[in-house]
Amino acid sequence: MPVDTNLLYGIMAGSWLVHIAIPVGVGVLLSVLPYMVLPRKIMIFVLLTAAISGLVQCGFLMSLQASACKGVKDYRSILTAAGICAFLTAGMVALPAYIESMRLTVSQLFGAHKSLLTPAMARINNVITTAGGELVSATTPDPVQKGGAALTYIEYEAQEFKEIMIGGAYWAAFAGAYGVGIGSMAATNCNVN
Repeated sequence: MPVDTNLLYGIMAGSWLVHIAIPVGVGVLLSVLPYMVLPRKIMIFVLLTAAISGLVQCGFLMSLQASACKGVKDYRSILTAAGICAFLTAGMVALPAYIESMRLTVSQLFGAHKSLLTPAMARINNVITTAGGELVSATTPDPVQKGGAALTYIEYEAQEFKEIMIGGAYWAAFAGAYGVGIGSMAATNCNVN
C-alpha cells in the first residue's frame, strides 16, 4: 500500500518541531548540572540528543508504518530506520558543536557572541568600553551597549554551550525532518521477510 504523503509530510513537520525541542531540553538539563569540562558536556549533549532522537523517530516511523501497512509489521526495519535517523541527528548536532562558524551562524541571531580575552586585553577592553559608553551617553540619550565584553573562562564556556544548544536545535530540526523522509523508505516496507 502506498504511503499517504499528507501523513508523511505531517510527520516530517512534527519531527522538525520535536527536534527543535530535544537539543534545547538536553542543553537545559546539562546546564543545570554541576560544572563539567566543556568537551565532556558536548559529547554527552550529542549522544543524549541522538538517543532521544532515535526513540522519537522510532515512534514516528511506527505510526507511519501502521498507516501504510495496516499495522506495524516489521519492527526490524523501523529500528534500522530509527538508528539511521539517530546517526543523522548526531552528525547534524555535532556540526555546531565542533565547527564554530556553523554554531555562530545561527546563535548570533539570538544574541551577540563575546570573545574570550586575556586579562590584559580584558582591562584594555573595559577601559575602551567605559570611555566609549561615556562618549555615547554624552551624545545620545541611550547607550548602545552597557558593560564590557570581557568574559571569564567559565562564562565563556557557558556562552559557548548555549550557542551549541541553539545551533544544535536548528540543525537537529532538519535532521528530524530528513530522518523521517529517509527512514520512511525502509519503515514503510510492508513485505516482512
